[in-house]
Amino acid sequence: MAKKNKNKGLASKYWEDYYNEDELDHWQKLMSVLDIDGHFASKSQCKKALRSVWVNIRDFLQAAAADKTVPRHRNRRALAYYTETTGRFFARSRIVSGSPLAALMATID
Repeated sequence: MAKKNKNKGLASKYWEDYYNEDELDHWQKLMSVLDIDGHFASKSQCKKALRSVWVNIRDFLQAAAADKTVPRHRNRRALAYYTETTGRFFARSRIVSGSPLAALMATID
């Protein structure tokens, strides 16, 4: 039980430290953590590359904080199914509009 709470706090701190602001270096860090190859000189280039990336934000934060590979899903439907069956939702209200995490947020139908 203590480990679960520790991981939750670590992921939350990681999110606040790296992805809560709309700064180019935060976007570039996101691209690096997601193992997306390329040189991204602007936030627009990062956003364009993220259009086809489907990750669960809670999984992303935990994997990134633990320096592990971030699990990806093949499409939005697969991400929605995974999120609904595991209950691993992330509150939209916790994400700053325009931030790197906002680009990862998918609407689950």
